[in-house]
Amino acid sequence: MKRNEKGSISSQSEKQNKDNHFVSQYKTVYQSFKERPKTMLMVSLETGILRANICRYIAEMEEKGQIQVIRKDYCPYTHFVAGFYSTNEALFTKSKVKQLDLFDNAI
Repeated sequence: MKRNEKGSISSQSEKQNKDNHFVSQYKTVYQSFKERPKTMLMVSLETGILRANICRYIAEMEEKGQIQVIRKDYCPYTHFVAGFYSTNEALFTKSKVKQLDLFDNAI
């Protein structure tokens, strides 16, 4: 057992509960973006999950290739331009820019 920041003893089961909570949130965010393209704020208001957590989940999903910005448009809540994300692979755009290879034109 470990002492947490408040000085009380925390158990392994508390850590597992916290981890399960974040896994559950991740899945909820993934499903929400799958319904239709949305901004982070739209998902936050819909699910009650903090936007900071959603931002972290999006970064993880981007690393795995599970999410893309489908378009940039005005957010219906803030009226500012924002990225509309989706986890629906049918909406993904294929990258048209080929990454240059250092050795493509080797002599």
